Amino acid sequence: MSGPTTVSVSDLAVARVAARRVRRVPGVVALMGDVAHTLLGLAADWLPRDPVPEELRVQGLVASVHGHEAEIRVTVGVRFGTNCAELAERVRREVAEEVATVCGLDARVRVTVADIVLPA
Repeated sequence: MSGPTTVSVSDLAVARVAARRVRRVPGVVALMGDVAHTLLGLAADWLPRDPVPEELRVQGLVASVHGHEAEIRVTVGVRFGTNCAELAERVRREVAEEVATVCGLDARVRVTVADIVLPA
């Protein structure tokens, strides 16, 4: 008889699930890199290269898994006229539900509205 099965979900897997959900929330125009990521990007020439290939990164979203819990930071741009507080709460709720359903993890989600896209 074999022992219990251990399943772990990677940070990247959680980030991809969360990003997919965020992009489907009405009013979200884009996932955006936050200021810290921008500054780190500017310093990239002096820092060691990230072992995660660029095509596997999820811009505007950082996920970190600790045991049975995921901490997720989301940075979005929203459409002008959108209530930012309501949108942030909806993103938080929907991402937490999706991560729980798909990954089996409890999620703490922080949402930052970094930009409001004005009509052309």
